[in-house]
Amino acid sequence: MNYTTTTMTGKTNKILSLLFIILIGNVAFAQNSTVSPYSMYGIGLLTHREHATSAGLGHASIALAPKDYINIGNPAAINNLDSTTFYFNIQLSGLRTRLKADYERASLVSGNIDGITMGCRVTKWWGLAIGYAPYSSVGYNYREKRYIYGSNSQYIIKQTGSGGMQHAFLNNAISFFNKHLSLGASVGAMWGSFNRKETALFSDALDGENIYNLKKYTCNNLYLEYGLQFHFNIGENNFRFGGVYNNKRKLLSSYDHIVSNDFSAQLFFDDETPFEEEFHVPTSYGAGFTYTRKKFLFTVDYKYNEWGKIKNSKFNEPVTFRDNWKCGGGIQFSAGKDGDPFYKRIQYRIGYYMSPSYMLVHRHEINEQAVTLGMTVPMGRFSNSFIIAYEYLKRGQENFGLIEEKSHNIKVAFNIREGWFKKHKFD
Repeated sequence: MNYTTTTMTGKTNKILSLLFIILIGNVAFAQNSTVSPYSMYGIGLLTHREHATSAGLGHASIALAPKDYINIGNPAAINNLDSTTFYFNIQLSGLRTRLKADYERASLVSGNIDGITMGCRVTKWWGLAIGYAPYSSVGYNYREKRYIYGSNSQYIIKQTGSGGMQHAFLNNAISFFNKHLSLGASVGAMWGSFNRKETALFSDALDGENIYNLKKYTCNNLYLEYGLQFHFNIGENNFRFGGVYNNKRKLLSSYDHIVSNDFSAQLFFDDETPFEEEFHVPTSYGAGFTYTRKKFLFTVDYKYNEWGKIKNSKFNEPVTFRDNWKCGGGIQFSAGKDGDPFYKRIQYRIGYYMSPSYMLVHRHEINEQAVTLGMTVPMGRFSNSFIIAYEYLKRGQENFGLIEEKSHNIKVAFNIREGWFKKHKFD
């Protein structure tokens, strides 16, 4: 007698419940994953929406089509998953950043949930994945001194910011020509807010009352992305090409401006968005290449973003946007084979990433470059794994009154694979 098992185990139910609780908690409360003062501009610092594996490969993902985890860097990538397995992934990020500006120094720490994804291959030709990942992040806290007009007296302005854009998505991929060609589409929603608060500490310098100036922008809209992958083999050599594209989208936004002091909760209120201010996601397109032979993999990405065609700057910000590109890649290797002890099956990665800045602050570049490392450690007899990626990042410069950032960034991910849809035979 043959029958097909399609029900979820109790273990899987617990996993789904836990992931749902974590996802809701993250969306509701956790939005800060940066301490960079540059995150105060536009919609904040952009994040790498990726699996932790790609973080160890110089943030390359467009031409990756793994069988052991869900690659969200290209919606066409999910059709290479195993058809009898359901996939779960949850990952965390943390960073330690050292800031340098003139003679000032600071060292700050931050962290957050970096993404949750689950999915499977529904049929031989159709793959499906759903997930969440941050799109941008705002998080800064610094002080500056200003002179009272017409005097030598000074007071302190405290600048703080929080928020960012979030991204939830549903990825679909369809395969053609015996899985040599895969086309994918991602349909999702973007939402978030940017909170900027200036506090004039008159009580510290002038025995007066403190003034609080809060501006809050709230944005949302749909987000669409398209992808493709094509691969072929020559002997034991596999070559895979990938591409992604998304069109410019205007973010629907609202605005609140509140001025208050120590004695009054509201001295001034305005909810009319200034005419000069609106926010967009730019048109972007990218291409990637991956070469694989046995346990060796090389991959590289190039992506172009048309930031110069949109504004995305708040009123009176000393920043302009320009088109920019991102390029990164890396290699992955392991010495073991299936059936070996776990320590022989560990995968190792090294990569490099660079990107000219998409913003000019006071007409100067805020470029970034990074060296990345990573590894995947198998867990137990099943195909679950633990992934860790490390990045040493340099952003900005110390000249021209700007800030240089050097960060140690860590991403940690857990891949959980559950065997579903398997046939059991009884005699």
